[in-house]
Amino acid sequence: MRTVPFAHPVAAATAASFASSSSSSKDNKKKIIFYTHSLCPYAHRVRLCLDELNLLDGEVTDIVDIDLSNKPDWYLKKTNGRGLVPMIEFRETGECVRESLRINERLWETFETNEDREEEEEEERRREVVKRFANTCDQKFVSLGLQSIGGGWGMSSDRNERTLERLEREIWEIEALMDAYCDDDGDDKDQRPLFLFGGRKPSLADLAIYPFAERFELALQHFQRYTLGETEYYRPDDVDEEHSHQPRRFQRWLNTMKNQKSVKNAAVKDREALLRSWSRTKRLDYFDYETADYLNP
Repeated sequence: MRTVPFAHPVAAATAASFASSSSSSKDNKKKIIFYTHSLCPYAHRVRLCLDELNLLDGEVTDIVDIDLSNKPDWYLKKTNGRGLVPMIEFRETGECVRESLRINERLWETFETNEDREEEEEEERRREVVKRFANTCDQKFVSLGLQSIGGGWGMSSDRNERTLERLEREIWEIEALMDAYCDDDGDDKDQRPLFLFGGRKPSLADLAIYPFAERFELALQHFQRYTLGETEYYRPDDVDEEHSHQPRRFQRWLNTMKNQKSVKNAAVKDREALLRSWSRTKRLDYFDYETADYLNP
């Protein structure tokens, strides 16, 4: 993996040179170019997917970081003037794939090997459900989380209790899915990894919502003193005492994902600096307007 830094001002020449295919013969052996911003949650999805598929360990992927506050002309041209991330490009064919969920699905279909897969029958049973969940999560969990932290991409210290209740309802829906697909006994002392649809590794569903769950948890705690996954406003009538009135599996899932190697590799290196930037700008997407990355948030 080789990372090309932000494409300005000095790095512009490097990135432009890269874009014009004047790379070394070693670079030409790489299969994927990943255009990203390390603070963007949509790009974060793709970064996790590449890592989980072991495509960042070898000589497969080049990462090109795009400064979204100062988009280079060559990237605007490449993306028909939009300049959005993430995007991947298959070097051999020149094909570009945009939008994080489509990218991850394509990567999974292209690079997941039989060795990576669970028992075939079990995997087939889960695959379509996982895909449906991933493809609808932006309209459900992600949308409700963005509304809860402040609305749109803004952040607020004022709680919207009705919106938080709706977010908690969605979390209980996720909990119910985990009840159906996870083979653990619901013991909150169980330390085994727990993923949304069972299995021994994250699925496309886990990778779709975790980057947002990570940000919602941090923002809600920082601005509103609210803990994601500890419900205050809603509890289903049919929840038994096993759950102790809390979505325990969802809480375990959060902890499982935090401990994934791929998540740790992509983590912001200075959380306090990130919180200062959030407090100053009140924007989750402040990196669209000023230069920042996961090393210097």
